[in-house]
Amino acid sequence: MLTLRRTHVRLGQSATGKTEAIRLVGQTLVDEGFVEPGYIDSMLRREKVSATYLGHGIAIPHGTPDARELVKQTGVVVVQFPRGVDWGGDGHARIVVGIAARSDEHLQVLANLTGVLGDAAKAEELARTTDVAIVVATLNGAGAPAETAPTPLAGGGCFIEVTSPVPHGMHARPSTMLVEVAKRFRSDISVRYEGRAANAKSLVTLLSLGATGGATLTISAVGEDAPTALAAIREAFDEGLGEEVAAPRPGAPEPVALPTARLDYEGTMVAGISASPGIAAGPVWAFQHERLEVAERAPDSVAERRRLEKALAGATADLQNLYQEFLKKAGAPRAAIFKAHQELLDDPDMVSEAHGHIDAGASAGWAWRSVYEARAGVLGRLADPLLAARAGDLRDVGRRVLRLLADVVEGVATLPDHPVVLLAEDLAPSDTAKLDPAMVLGLCTVGGGATSHTAIIARSLDIPAVVAAGPGVMDLANGQECILDGNAGVLVVKPSAKDRERAATQRERVKEQREAEKLDRYKPAITRDGRRVEVAANIGSAKDAEKAVNAGGEGVGLMRTEFLFLQRDDPPGEDEQYEAYRTMVRALNGLPIILRTLDIGGDKQVPYLSLPAEANPFLGVRGIRLCFEREDLFRTQLRAIMRASMEGPVRIMFPMVATLGELRRAKAITEDVRREVGAAPVETGIMIEVPSAVILADQLAKEVSFFSIGTNDLTQYVLAMDREHPVLASQADGVHPAVLRMVDLTVKAARAAGIWVGACGGVAGDPAGAMTLAGLGVTELSVAIPTIPAIKALLRSVSMADLETLARRALACDNAADVRALVQGLLARTGVAA
Repeated sequence: MLTLRRTHVRLGQSATGKTEAIRLVGQTLVDEGFVEPGYIDSMLRREKVSATYLGHGIAIPHGTPDARELVKQTGVVVVQFPRGVDWGGDGHARIVVGIAARSDEHLQVLANLTGVLGDAAKAEELARTTDVAIVVATLNGAGAPAETAPTPLAGGGCFIEVTSPVPHGMHARPSTMLVEVAKRFRSDISVRYEGRAANAKSLVTLLSLGATGGATLTISAVGEDAPTALAAIREAFDEGLGEEVAAPRPGAPEPVALPTARLDYEGTMVAGISASPGIAAGPVWAFQHERLEVAERAPDSVAERRRLEKALAGATADLQNLYQEFLKKAGAPRAAIFKAHQELLDDPDMVSEAHGHIDAGASAGWAWRSVYEARAGVLGRLADPLLAARAGDLRDVGRRVLRLLADVVEGVATLPDHPVVLLAEDLAPSDTAKLDPAMVLGLCTVGGGATSHTAIIARSLDIPAVVAAGPGVMDLANGQECILDGNAGVLVVKPSAKDRERAATQRERVKEQREAEKLDRYKPAITRDGRRVEVAANIGSAKDAEKAVNAGGEGVGLMRTEFLFLQRDDPPGEDEQYEAYRTMVRALNGLPIILRTLDIGGDKQVPYLSLPAEANPFLGVRGIRLCFEREDLFRTQLRAIMRASMEGPVRIMFPMVATLGELRRAKAITEDVRREVGAAPVETGIMIEVPSAVILADQLAKEVSFFSIGTNDLTQYVLAMDREHPVLASQADGVHPAVLRMVDLTVKAARAAGIWVGACGGVAGDPAGAMTLAGLGVTELSVAIPTIPAIKALLRSVSMADLETLARRALACDNAADVRALVQGLLARTGVAA
């Protein structure tokens, strides 16, 4: 039976209104370890759909059913507001009971609370009391077990004895929960086992104890809140430290879950972010195995401490992103490992020891590596194999920090003569020249996000990819057999026979689906209710044009002309560019091609242009601004384009336009060149990639024939997240509601001016992105060549009415994950496999 503990009660609180009161109650649920922070918003949403005020000054706010996955364990907290809080006209609440329910264990507490409703005197007593024991006794009822007081210590403080969880003892998950509880209190808390002691706030030292299941542990606390701390710790042990999840009551309906990628592999899973769908199996190979080198000494200890703090914060944020991502995909139990990894970084003993090395003259990187390697060595020597395996976790976490402190020296990139799953730090555009698609089964990178170069490369090569998997993947030995699941975003190390069999079955199913899509690749993408969306190709070379047609592309929505300028010692001349453009136009045989003018700068640098170094190249001279800086290159390119336009339908698109003045200047130069060449007028458009272009879309639309939304850059500028940032890249998702609202504004401005809108970023080829963009009114999607048949098949399987409803709901979502859940829900209802 669930028992209300003294630590679950807060007396003498105040709030200015119901919302503030609910947030305070929700935060108490968070502090007590019952829920994730996101549950608080669910409690506020509940207030909009049902009353939670019971009468006699008592309210019971709780979350909505869809927030059940945010409940870590069933529990209740009680917050007293002696002065009362206006509960929206129903009355003034003075006792507020916050509920987090995964099962029915809380019902007895509520039953006891209901008894108070008929007793005005008892309700008044609860609202005024300053004694926590009265609240606890009232709501627990007569049958509740009494709490055992901690035993005083002779030298001050007190202690309790508890039993380590059965069967695995104090491994990562229960130790993490104990650390979380201990850190809520100011007292010094230690755990003793077989004559050895550990700091209860240090995950590494707790793991190093090697406490087995069923062992007796002595936990002592010294400090002003010692009794309260030990009471909370006893309760945590009584409830299993997260080792057992309460089962739903018999006959209770199962919650309806949206379809998710399967994550029941028996092998060891390394979690990352899905970047390109599909499943691959085979040996891994490190493409760029970096060496992390650090200087041993540093003169400024204060500066080195700051460097370490910054690196720890960055790595912690990275792990939090992974935790949230995996929580949505696989639930709290499987995501718990990332909570443990965060605690490894927030280990006070490790940080203190590193500070000691720094104060003695060591660099931050050398100090940190010395500490985590030494601790990992201790863990690795433990007799319990489950605990010893945590040494690998500590090294993985340690390297996450070290990457942010070290000078990175790349090893020589080599590839074997057989197909492999490629491991890499990340892949730059120039790396594509080194890859043979026939030899790459899949890609798995340490960093990056869904819009990183690796993701774009993987989709263009039609191979599975997982990004942001962490530095630990680079420690895998070349030749180690693995499964790369691009759908689920995991790398499976040492897969079982069952895992391999399932992967083979899934690959065969995908192969059959792709063959069916290929047979229908020339059919237009017409939705079930008769609305057409054009699906074109993104290309970077002349040979890609023919591939685009053969894949079913209805033209080229983006030709990245800058690829003609890369990997060479001088810029291409007019005739060389003309031949390349003419070859593309002729290969398309009457289908339109959009040639984007030179987009250099930002993450695409050309050494021979001798561009000055910029502190922030993404906010500097790039795209159309570079064309103005080097008007000679711009005019040469425009002459080649105008000459090629005489061979077939060519459209010109200007990149990174931020102002009306930039557009007009680019158009004036283009018109001057057109007259010079003697070509007929061509359609011109612009990329919508920066927020200013969206805000000015109504004015810009009057000057052009079309818009094309570059979702990759638009996403990073709207969210202020560099898509190559080691921590933030995984959050830069093009279906984030903030980005979709920008798309919505752009489409509305274009419609008012009578022009069409396309999209050519990575999200256009993502099923969730394609569906939401089409629903918002984007009429052309330009995608990676291998993706064309699948996107056309997907759009033919749904109605535009459903897509428009989906888009409207997506605009109101809180985050990208909610948008993707909406898409999965629609696909599940229509029976479509994305």
